[in-house]
Amino acid sequence: MVCTGHHTYAHLPLESFPGIEKFKGQYFHSRDYKNPDSFTGKRVIIIGIGNSGGDLAVEISHRAKQVFLSTRRGAWVLNRVGDYGYPFDTILSSRFNHLLKKIIGESATNRYLEKKINQRFNHEMFGLKPKHRYVPRLGVGRDGQSKV
Repeated sequence: MVCTGHHTYAHLPLESFPGIEKFKGQYFHSRDYKNPDSFTGKRVIIIGIGNSGGDLAVEISHRAKQVFLSTRRGAWVLNRVGDYGYPFDTILSSRFNHLLKKIIGESATNRYLEKKINQRFNHEMFGLKPKHRYVPRLGVGRDGQSKV
């Protein structure tokens, strides 16, 4: 299953998969996904580790024999629920963290946030630690003056 594209614009680059014409299994874009039943007992590879790829990997893993999640450059994987039951994305985008970034700079803020994220899920151990830092990829709530 390919989970690439931006929002509702599916991107299925078949030319990026040499030998796809000889592949005997199914391939399709996540946009065409209906439910996990058709994956029962199968080995599945999901290409793309955005929200769709991550959600589908978890859902399909309950039925499939084995699920692989493929990413080009790693990704910061967050739990949905953080300390004291608060949504994790809310914790990371708090006023405190924004103030921290202004006071101590982006590099130190990244060290703090990446340490906090890795306390729940060790990205290096699972081969998912991306080359990019956490803060530049945090694109939610940016204003028009942002350099991101």
